[in-house]
Amino acid sequence: MPGSRSEGSLRGSTARPRHGVLLCKGCGCARPTRCPHPYTLRFRDALGKQREEAGYGTQDAAIERLTQIHGEKKQTAPSVAEARRVLGQQTVAEYARQWLPRQRRMTEHSTGEHVNSSINVHIVPRLGSRKLNTVTPIVVERFLDALEADGVGRGNEVNILRILKTILRDAYDKGAMADDPVKGVQEPEYVRERVVIPTLAYVKQALAVAGDAGQRGFHHCSRPSRRRWDADRQGPHGRPGRSCA
Repeated sequence: MPGSRSEGSLRGSTARPRHGVLLCKGCGCARPTRCPHPYTLRFRDALGKQREEAGYGTQDAAIERLTQIHGEKKQTAPSVAEARRVLGQQTVAEYARQWLPRQRRMTEHSTGEHVNSSINVHIVPRLGSRKLNTVTPIVVERFLDALEADGVGRGNEVNILRILKTILRDAYDKGAMADDPVKGVQEPEYVRERVVIPTLAYVKQALAVAGDAGQRGFHHCSRPSRRRWDADRQGPHGRPGRSCA
């Protein structure tokens, strides 16, 4: 784009080059090319989705980014762009159902059951109807907030998020999204409780104490008092009672 006809048209406050991108400032200043406000780009990505990027401090930086965008669009074949667009229209639930059978590394049955449960119980009810190309880091953050509000344990939250990240990154690698949908999303902090293993000496002492207590209780229960024994033999009113074997 530098050196082309469209470059000269980019030197104003608002310009629309031939390649479907828009460079502008929305500040409304009398001399926008000299004001300190940043430039904003509006364009359609390779998936045909309208996008906007802001924060370019200089016009040269904005033009350089436009050149990069145009180059990426030229390198993407129309058939590939269409395939990515169709993939991005799938819902999270649809893609998760396709993703799970392709996980050949899940050799243990329990692992597959755990992943399937996380998808069906937590991911699909909350995100299943959302299209892949609409999933952003903010959406994933809200998903975590919903898990916490529903009382899901912190350790379970971590496992569910890892499964969701794997699904979404797989879709991102195949072109369903233009940007990483889980970029910057932090896992919930989960600190496992420390397990203290008793020493052999402690175990032996505990068994010895338990054995002594058990023997004392046995002798106490197996030896009735003399008064109780006489009462059982005489019965009420001094009459003979039940015999004692």
